[in-house]
Amino acid sequence: MTNKCARQGILAAFAALAVGTAGCSGSGGGGTGGDSQGNGTAQLGADGKVLDKKIEVSVYMRPRTESVESNDSPWMKAIVEKTNVYFKWLKAPNDNNDYIQKFNLTLAGGDLPDLMEATPDLLNKGGENGVFEPLNKLIDDHMPNFKKILQDNPQILKDIKSDDGNIYFFPQISAVKTINLSILRQDWLDQLGLKAPTTTDEMYEVLKAFKENDPNGNGVQDEIPFTTRNKLKGLLPFIEPFGVSLEEDFYVENNQVKYSFTNPKLKEALAFAAKLYKEGLIDKEYITNDQKIWESRFTNQVSGATFDSFPRIEYLEKLVAQANPNVNMTGIVPLKGPNMEAYTKSQQTLIKSGFAISSRSKYKVELAKMQDWFYSEEGQLAHNFGVLGLTYTMENNEPKYTDLIMKDAKHSPLLKMYELGHREFAYQWDIRYENAMVTPKIEKIRDSITPYIKDKYPLTLSFTQEERDVLNAKLTEMTTYKEEMLNKFIMGAEPLDKFDDYVQNIEKMGLDQVLKIQQAAYERYLKR
Repeated sequence: MTNKCARQGILAAFAALAVGTAGCSGSGGGGTGGDSQGNGTAQLGADGKVLDKKIEVSVYMRPRTESVESNDSPWMKAIVEKTNVYFKWLKAPNDNNDYIQKFNLTLAGGDLPDLMEATPDLLNKGGENGVFEPLNKLIDDHMPNFKKILQDNPQILKDIKSDDGNIYFFPQISAVKTINLSILRQDWLDQLGLKAPTTTDEMYEVLKAFKENDPNGNGVQDEIPFTTRNKLKGLLPFIEPFGVSLEEDFYVENNQVKYSFTNPKLKEALAFAAKLYKEGLIDKEYITNDQKIWESRFTNQVSGATFDSFPRIEYLEKLVAQANPNVNMTGIVPLKGPNMEAYTKSQQTLIKSGFAISSRSKYKVELAKMQDWFYSEEGQLAHNFGVLGLTYTMENNEPKYTDLIMKDAKHSPLLKMYELGHREFAYQWDIRYENAMVTPKIEKIRDSITPYIKDKYPLTLSFTQEERDVLNAKLTEMTTYKEEMLNKFIMGAEPLDKFDDYVQNIEKMGLDQVLKIQQAAYERYLKR
């Protein structure tokens, strides 16, 4: 349904999907076929710029608390001058659910930005409904570098292509899989004569020791051993050891799609999390903590453990060092459960997210050319490393960040990059970027997690409008209910004796219909 006169009704329906897709993020990539080959450089104009004339485009994209949105920032200025594209950033929320809600409201309003960032599912849905421009011809005609990436990496096409055969977004392609892990204060472990925990039982003992043995040395039992800024998902390290993950709504067992949150294994996982919560080992305010409160738990030295992205190890270390220069943060591998080997499904997926061009934009060709430069060798260096001579140098043909990035007294390298204007557009992340922005200590910790990563349920499935209508009606209700109930089970507001009743209630909400749709979409995905 791409008829322009029908779009207003489509856009209104599209806005209703926000909750049902809020947990999705991309995971792959592909190719369009043909013979066009990229050569590492974009097709440039006579003056060496991507576009001959300056244009200004509006962009709705994810912000970072620490990021700077400015065409004049050191990082973006070089990109703007090279492409002749100036960006007008629309205000976007930091919170994921709020971001998606505003994304949908923007579409429903009809006044669309030129570029919009979202998960593959949302972008493909918009494309199938005529909101975003099909990119196949633009790729063939104007994007040799991106086309080469797709030809060389068939998995990318599999994950970005919609079931209707079109490509509707430019993917952000990651370089490593490790993302989140448990982070602990190693100096507290050393002070209390403890080893890093490897099992759920050992984690319990460590958190209990953090609470009872005054590791912050103020003579008061004020410790909140484990805190998080990621709400329910921040409790992942206490759930996965029991064989179920909060990272995927669905999982596949014996080729059958099943719902994670009715998995019988979840009951035992919740019992463990509830035990930690009841004994004050988990932050009582984990549901409402924001970034500032989370940081304050560490700067005030009341918390010694969290679950977050691996660059936050160094970030927290520098933060706490302002109060205690002897701080030493570390990251640990996933915990073993009572009957499970250690694993995690928290991962940086191959396709993190993507950017789509509005079907109403007057700059479709210009944006395709700009985006192709982003995927060129020169563009990738600009996005990954910034400005030659300022933020990085070349040594033996390898990029290396300068002291401006690596030796900032207050910020980790990644956060310093954000401060200088680094924005996460759609481009190919460079493993050299991943390695160069972290210290050898962090790189070693990061890589220690990789062997434990298990692939999660594919997040780039595509659905028909009829299927989406059912998911919107059923899965939205189920998602709201399960979020509420899981937190109640953990916080003791509902006894775990009612877990079976909870499962039955989800089944009554139409779980069978949802699983049939997921099964069909999953099987279509396998055939791409």
